[in-house]
Amino acid sequence: MKLALILLAAGDSRRFNGNKLLHEFNGKPMYQYILEEVEKLPDDIFDRKVVVTQYQEIMSCMSDYGYEVVVNEESSLGISHSIHLALEVLENEVTDYCFAVCDQPYLKAATIRDLVRGWRNSGKGIGCLCNMGALGNPAIFSKNYLKELLKLEGDVGGKRVIRRHIEDLYLHEVVDGLELVDIDVRKNSES
Repeated sequence: MKLALILLAAGDSRRFNGNKLLHEFNGKPMYQYILEEVEKLPDDIFDRKVVVTQYQEIMSCMSDYGYEVVVNEESSLGISHSIHLALEVLENEVTDYCFAVCDQPYLKAATIRDLVRGWRNSGKGIGCLCNMGALGNPAIFSKNYLKELLKLEGDVGGKRVIRRHIEDLYLHEVVDGLELVDIDVRKNSES
């Protein structure tokens, strides 16, 4: 079965007090961390790579790396809108979906790889990372969950679908919980 990677990079960063995805974090824009880690993965792990964003810099960079760019001109509609836009691009494709966010600078390629392998071997319809019971990203959904994903509204993401189907969930435990941390608030020491 095919698997599409969908990077969600359209958020307005209201809590961050600025554009967190373009913000320099330890010397480079935050969105570049996931891009570099995905580049380390085997070429055959994802059949398609899509990024949903409203930011021109991200569009340009990601297209140079072979991502299909989907423009989100209505980010105020919340994360569900980005999910819908990505799924519309993939609607004629028989594929499963791996959603990842671009504000987890500590996430490692090996963790993404192990999640995908573990999920495929599990026979479950959903997979996601976790640390000591806390669910995290990326999250994978089989095509069987397409209709539920399309019904999401507002600033609600895939965790709502996950919680409805715990019996069909593969959890991949991450030893270092730092990998699941998403950066939502600017630290005073950062510039």
